[in-house]
Amino acid sequence: MFSLKKNNILFVHPIKEFSGSLKSLEEYLKILNSKFNFYFLVPYGPASERLKKYGKVINVIGLSKFDNSKLGYYRNLRWILIFRELLLLFPTFLSIYKIKKKVNKIDIIHFNEITLIPTIYLFKIFFPVPFILHCRILFKKNNYFGKIICRFLKKNINQIIAIDNDIKKSLPKNLNAKIVRNIFIRSKKEKFNRKILNNNCLNIGYVGSFLKYKGIEDLIYVFNKLRVKKYNIKLILAGNFIKKNFIFNIFNLSNNIDKNLIESEGITNMGHVNKLENFYEKIDILCFPSYLNALGRQVFEAAYFKIPSIVCLHNNFSDSFINNKTGLSFKNAGSTKDLENIIKFFYFNRMQIKKMGTNAFRLVSKNYDSKKNYLILENIYFDAIKNFTE
Repeated sequence: MFSLKKNNILFVHPIKEFSGSLKSLEEYLKILNSKFNFYFLVPYGPASERLKKYGKVINVIGLSKFDNSKLGYYRNLRWILIFRELLLLFPTFLSIYKIKKKVNKIDIIHFNEITLIPTIYLFKIFFPVPFILHCRILFKKNNYFGKIICRFLKKNINQIIAIDNDIKKSLPKNLNAKIVRNIFIRSKKEKFNRKILNNNCLNIGYVGSFLKYKGIEDLIYVFNKLRVKKYNIKLILAGNFIKKNFIFNIFNLSNNIDKNLIESEGITNMGHVNKLENFYEKIDILCFPSYLNALGRQVFEAAYFKIPSIVCLHNNFSDSFINNKTGLSFKNAGSTKDLENIIKFFYFNRMQIKKMGTNAFRLVSKNYDSKKNYLILENIYFDAIKNFTE
């Protein structure tokens, strides 16, 4: 049995902008707050403002990272970003020292991204407590840096959490990652008024940041092409451009698309949407043609609203997406021809939208049950505290 006194968890979140990882964290905070007190170390920005309603926020100008994910690993000009991480070591150190002085007791530290390797190392100097690490992106385990990082994680992390089976498979087996899937909590008071198949227009949705590697540039190209051919379609966006620092801008590493692209006729940008119902009730299909061979959080969110997805995948993610059953996928990243053909399929086969949407809802209801995954995460915390103090 555990004490009725709440344990203190410090969450370390490296992204200042609103992101899928922040949204996923928030969903768990809503449930966990009855049993834990929360502290957050996060850069100044929108994420910091959102987290203030859950607990005490300690701000920093940035946190030092090392990115060995399949997207962000260092190559060519991206090696320049190492200078940014070196510059951030000192403010990261000062923020950790500040927490040590001001916070009476921390029972667990939960790092919300696997990129936080240098920050984890600095925390180890000051805090002899259990470390939990969330892995939300595919990891490169077989390159030189991947092998070094895996040895570091094995020695210094008490439990690694993967958000799905494919993320877990990208990590070495000896790290014993546990799967805690992202969850989505819909308000019972919210009314969802999506009117599908009631008119001839096909409403295509995209939610996320406007970055090239997420395939939005390809989506807009195909959309404009079909509009020229007189297809009755609309594109509804819910997202923003990402503000990058001067290093990204000088060396053209920001990856943002041209802002003029979203000004095309027939495109509506809703910006950041707090109530997702307001976005999903306006669309028939979700399109997420990312180059990363990974499903974004938005795919399973859409499924909760019985909306099928169009995605770019090399592999089938059976726990959250099944090709030809919960949506349609294509394998060649950047293939506008494949994307166009799938959109045309849904345009001429509207009943498939309803059928696949229903299948998607059933799949995520089974695999992404909020109570089931919450209990897994809660037990990870309690086990980490118990085993660390014994």
